[in-house]
Amino acid sequence: MKQTVIKIICIVFANVAGILTTCASAQEPEISWLKMMPEIPTDLTEPDQRAAFLVAHFWDQFNLNDTSFLMTNHLLERCFIEYIDLLSLVPDELRDQSIQSFLKKSEDEGNLFTFIISLSEKYLYEPESPLCNDEKLIPFLQYALGSSILNESEKFRLNYLLDCISKNRIGNIANDFTYTLMNGETGNLHTIEAEYTLLYFNDPDCDDCRMLIRQLTVSPIISQYVQAGRLKIITFYVNDDLDTWKKHAREVSHSWIYAYDAEQIINAETIYNIKQFPALYLLNQYKKVILKDLTFETLEDYFRSP
Repeated sequence: MKQTVIKIICIVFANVAGILTTCASAQEPEISWLKMMPEIPTDLTEPDQRAAFLVAHFWDQFNLNDTSFLMTNHLLERCFIEYIDLLSLVPDELRDQSIQSFLKKSEDEGNLFTFIISLSEKYLYEPESPLCNDEKLIPFLQYALGSSILNESEKFRLNYLLDCISKNRIGNIANDFTYTLMNGETGNLHTIEAEYTLLYFNDPDCDDCRMLIRQLTVSPIISQYVQAGRLKIITFYVNDDLDTWKKHAREVSHSWIYAYDAEQIINAETIYNIKQFPALYLLNQYKKVILKDLTFETLEDYFRSP
């Protein structure tokens, strides 16, 4: 694990070095912009210590008032991406402290502050982004809502977004709901008995959804957990086109729970924030959220891990 962390830190340094070297020539060639990166003290030898220092001091040497330079060749945006990646290497508390410090420093330049908040949405909320992560986005939104930089209209939208992504957070108990089967029988999410429950919000007409069903079906590790009774998969349809839903029932394994939202609670009360289909939540035996908005690859990796 420590070797992995070291490798990631080295990759990030290499990427940022390339970015800064490219952009330096546009402003002051005689200055090495590599000096903008924090120099990790030599007495910090443990990977977690080095990662924590790098995250805490990532923005120290950036002049956030020099917007013309920061916008050159998308420098700020590129460095922001590297910074977001680094946040995965530190505990949540250190992550949130670093984000708060960064945003406080950027408040002196209102337009830059607004731009940074927009970057956080772009890379941490949009499901197409490989960096999509609600837990990292929450401290950005919380800080923005307490800032005097944004107007009430902007805060209203961000507050709504924060409310959406705060539902069914990792570590919290997933919201319960009633599901209905093909034969009309009903059940509840919280009454499913298994060590793990995979909650799969599915749209039968979605090509990616059908691909995911095939991946889950042929995956040796997923099949092993399902056959052992350790994993229950519930594919849940939240819309009301039941003819289409019934037509695709044969594509799903009989060992799965193929169900729909007869009461239309998910859409009416938005108790889940479904960004796109397919959407996956992995729950433990107590229905606590372990992973959310995950990919098939992330799911397989989780079950392969010792």
